[in-house]
Amino acid sequence: MIEDDSPTRDYVVRALEGAGFTVDAVAQGAEGVALVEREHPDLVLLDLMMPGVTGYQVCERIRKGPASHTQIVVMSVLEGVEEKVKALELGADDYLVKPVATAELLARVRSMIGRGERLRQEGARTNGRLVALAGAKGGIGTSTVAVNLAAAHGMKKAHSVVLADLAVPVGTLGIMLGLPIPEKWVWREFVMDGAASVHRLSSYLMRSPNAPLRLLPGVRQGSPYRDVQPEAVSAFATALRGLADFVVVELGNQPSPFVPPVLRQADAILVVVEPEVVSVELSAHLIDRLHKGGILPDRIRLVISNPHGSLQLSRSEVITALKTEVVAAIPYQRDEFSAASKRRVPLVVQQPQSTAASQFEELSRAMAQV
Repeated sequence: MIEDDSPTRDYVVRALEGAGFTVDAVAQGAEGVALVEREHPDLVLLDLMMPGVTGYQVCERIRKGPASHTQIVVMSVLEGVEEKVKALELGADDYLVKPVATAELLARVRSMIGRGERLRQEGARTNGRLVALAGAKGGIGTSTVAVNLAAAHGMKKAHSVVLADLAVPVGTLGIMLGLPIPEKWVWREFVMDGAASVHRLSSYLMRSPNAPLRLLPGVRQGSPYRDVQPEAVSAFATALRGLADFVVVELGNQPSPFVPPVLRQADAILVVVEPEVVSVELSAHLIDRLHKGGILPDRIRLVISNPHGSLQLSRSEVITALKTEVVAAIPYQRDEFSAASKRRVPLVVQQPQSTAASQFEELSRAMAQV
């Protein structure tokens, strides 16, 4: 149990030990994460409002760590829908509002431990790697980075990559790959009717003839994508991870209901930035918003994209300004990118020996290790 309030901690420990459970209890989030990663317990009871490392951050760290299969049950005085949704999106399996009666607490603990055992036996948790891309402004090559990262990874392991177009409401990725753009939001029912499943979402994927990947097409202009419920979007984000071994999601530069849950699910977030002062300043604001939204800094990386050849800042200047690691710097190669674009083929497929392609390969290797 991870709980900073001593009376609550003592009460829960007595109740659980009296019911025959073995309980370890700590008062701080960082101490709790270390305990979970060392002991791999069946279940964690977690408070949200703690000094230092909060319960939200504990959820995220457990889900990304070696004890990711551990069941997490939040116990908090916060009873708002927003707090519940955020905790569930970050990996909590259940949410209890304090004070909790002993009978209910024991029933929930037994139920969640049983659920965890069934999940382990069935192999129900998906293990795909999810990488999200976002830019602070348009026209800096975020779509190009997304397409080429996915293609570079797919060339190593065919048909194991999905590219999802969530830069709403555009549909750019399908156009770049020469795929017919659906006239409507084809997977609308998936998030509208609440019957979410990986198998069902995979039925909407389109196979690209020009790259070793499958595309989840974008949301079309005029679609009621802002009407979806937070719980449905959270289920959608979870299902994304199960579509392939490696899932690349382009979020674009506009806010949408899909952005927060996908960012919380992502193993890594790539912020695409042009090496010029306006793009860097806007990217600083974007990264700050990510931090304030509970995204840990070690999940954020930079990709420098120079689509216009206007190099105003060096790589080291970008790193200094944004205080974030750069994992690739895509150079200005107008002729190579133009030739690939005309054929609707990713650069890494059309010009695999180019300098830009080598940077995409470097990016792919870096993302394989997160």
